Amino acid sequence: MAEETYAFSRLEGAFHRTKGLLWPFKWGVWLRLALIALFVGGGVSLPNTSGYNFNEGDLPSGVEGALPGIATIFVVLILVVLAIALIWWIIGTVMQFVFVDMLRTGDIHIRRFFGERVGKGVRLFLFEAALTLILILAMMALILMLVGFEGSGGAGVAFILLFIPFILVAALLFGIVFLLTHDFVVPIMIHEDCGVIEGWRRLFGMISENLWQTVAYIITRFVLGLIAGIVQAVLVILAMLIIAIPFVLIGIVLLAAIQANIVLLLALLIPYLIIVIPVALLIAVPFVTFFRYYGLLVLEGLAPGYHLLPE
Repeated sequence: MAEETYAFSRLEGAFHRTKGLLWPFKWGVWLRLALIALFVGGGVSLPNTSGYNFNEGDLPSGVEGALPGIATIFVVLILVVLAIALIWWIIGTVMQFVFVDMLRTGDIHIRRFFGERVGKGVRLFLFEAALTLILILAMMALILMLVGFEGSGGAGVAFILLFIPFILVAALLFGIVFLLTHDFVVPIMIHEDCGVIEGWRRLFGMISENLWQTVAYIITRFVLGLIAGIVQAVLVILAMLIIAIPFVLIGIVLLAAIQANIVLLLALLIPYLIIVIPVALLIAVPFVTFFRYYGLLVLEGLAPGYHLLPE
């Protein structure tokens, strides 16, 4: 009899557990899981403004005198955005543990587990931040090398083409590390009450004994993630279009009745976003729940000792 491939055999179990948790529909369960979905995914990026150097003759004299104050405000805004991004990131890493706790206990409440998991969440954040820093430094080193080859014509182009495969492979490897960390190392840390490095040490031992099972899971997980991402995007776009209909009608009425200006019409975006964002998160709930169940069930197959889910 052929060996069971957990990446395939655990799909049905993940589906049934997801259905059992989310149906019949309960607002409390869905809203808490929507909050989990809000923090588990997403990121913040800042535009690059270093591509132009302002000279004295570029701006009017009145504006030049105000530049130090504007620069200070700009720096403060960047620091505030970075602080919010870091806090968001830390909360997201804590939520990784809270999510597993909720599913393994069947108690879909966030506050009960959040305080207990802050320590492990910070450890996970530091681990992810270190990996991200390594990736950024590697990209910066590559950019500096490219700048050095800028004036070398064909040699510079050949150098860029040579490094493209390395960049793609590095991005793929980092993606796999983050995937395995969230899907396997996080539940191992909960079960063993250990840190990230110890969790990875135990996972390495597990992978060495189940190499092809792990490879099958990674490939299946990426394919399913791509399909789920497309389906989720389509559903969100459809929801956005449907929700937009009454706001478009209101805008048309305002234009016809009181000749509303653009500012008043843009103000309609606020209630629109207030409705759209929660709807998009609710759409994400079945997907994030399924994939979390899926990872836990495959982990249980790879190492039966890590049986975290209830029967």
